[in-house]
Amino acid sequence: MWNWSAVTRWQSDENDVIGTKVLDPDPGLVKSLGAHHSLESAIADLVDNSVDAGARTVLVRFVVDGSRPTGLLIVDNGRGMDDSRIDDAMRLGRQRDYAPGSQGFYGLGLKAASFSHADTLTVWSKTSSSDSSCGRRLRKLDVQRDYSCAIIDPDVIAESLVQLLALVDSTVGTIVSWRDTTFPRPSSMVEADSWLENAKTSVRMHLGLLYHRLLSDGRLRLDIDVFDTSLQRPGPPERVVAIDPFEFSVAGVAGYPITVHAVVDSTTIPLRCHIVPPKSSGPQYRLYGRDGADSQGFFIYRSDRLLQAGGWNDVVAKTPARALARVAVDDFDSLSPYIRMNPEKRGVIFGHEFVAAVVRASDQHGTSPPIGFEDYLARAESVLVESRRRRRDRRPVVEPARGFHEEIRRIVKSEIPIKIDEDPVDIRWRRMPEGKLFELDRETRTIHLNQRYREMLTGGRTGLSDAPLLKTLMFLLTEQHFTGQRSGPRDKDLVDMWDAVLGGAVQLEAEYRSRGRGTR
Repeated sequence: MWNWSAVTRWQSDENDVIGTKVLDPDPGLVKSLGAHHSLESAIADLVDNSVDAGARTVLVRFVVDGSRPTGLLIVDNGRGMDDSRIDDAMRLGRQRDYAPGSQGFYGLGLKAASFSHADTLTVWSKTSSSDSSCGRRLRKLDVQRDYSCAIIDPDVIAESLVQLLALVDSTVGTIVSWRDTTFPRPSSMVEADSWLENAKTSVRMHLGLLYHRLLSDGRLRLDIDVFDTSLQRPGPPERVVAIDPFEFSVAGVAGYPITVHAVVDSTTIPLRCHIVPPKSSGPQYRLYGRDGADSQGFFIYRSDRLLQAGGWNDVVAKTPARALARVAVDDFDSLSPYIRMNPEKRGVIFGHEFVAAVVRASDQHGTSPPIGFEDYLARAESVLVESRRRRRDRRPVVEPARGFHEEIRRIVKSEIPIKIDEDPVDIRWRRMPEGKLFELDRETRTIHLNQRYREMLTGGRTGLSDAPLLKTLMFLLTEQHFTGQRSGPRDKDLVDMWDAVLGGAVQLEAEYRSRGRGTR
């Protein structure tokens, strides 16, 4: 007969231990290091290190060779590292004493983030207390074999270090370099440009959301640019703009937000409960370009850095009825004993005690009778139901495709129904006569803009998805002319009218620009 009591006693008893030995980890574990990192979360982990080093400016640089993405640089103006600290930074799982407000947690971030997308990691750094710099390099194959780390000659990197740190207006700081990347190798220049635009957009939105508090109050500046090694020059930098998930352009719901308190043992953890205004739009609602309903749930902060953007953590189920419910959790120090955080900092796991405490949470002394967490959810659901009664269905549009910025395409798809029985519409630049802004080609389903005015209308910052405002306005103005089998006389007359008016306007704009004056 199976003696279950004996088995459980063996599992819990220490009397069977006769000694201990130290088992060194196999370097082969590096093969799976960073396996769960996305490109966005990996770059954010490196930015965390920069923030911990006191950086006020960080540049994220994609490195390309013509049309092929080959590497990535993170340049910051933090305090830098000496030989001892850079050795600690390159050591796997190094546990240091993190200062209050630090973003580091496991001692894996730099290595896991880098090896998730590159086989060669190089770090250069310079402090204000030293005239020389220091550098280290890890190659994934070497690390898997014996965890050897190369020491970089400071004289060789001195000139490059000075030039790179000048990009963040500093003489001290740190550069993290990825080489031998696992970035895709697109089959054409068009595909390569598309991948790069999508990658930049995703990274910009991710960083704008995670660091929105630091960005909005000026504690941090983040820029993204692209350096083409074949041309030996960078493109213009793009500033990362704060995306605050609790900032909306329309008035909120009366009486909200409210604060309810989850009590675990003798610890009280405040939960700031918001109801998103039902007509909200924009990046603050459509996080990552998705439908805003996908971002319901808890938004958990640590030292003003967002660790989790939505999700109910097994407290309640995700449902479309709770699309307007967002809860901010700021007191990470009080929360931390009751949660687990994954190494990629892409969310947390609530312990059972905290789950139960959230369900019981109420605003205690705020109202009479008190409003509980479940009352808050019910109110968020009722607001959504009321708004749907008043909302009319929007007219479907054709899908915007090549030439439109990926972010605009996402916004259109999330805000407006797409006609599934019509082919998408592209937008492109091509040479046309002076005084003409656009042409419509129904056969190729393309909106053409006049190449003659491209530099003027984009400020010289041209690219596959340039001029997003102009292109979006032209799409909204003309997309209905790409529906149906043919266009009638009235449609053609309307397009001719737009052509005449907008052609005159763009010609006047060019004349004002050439004289160096603005319109009055």
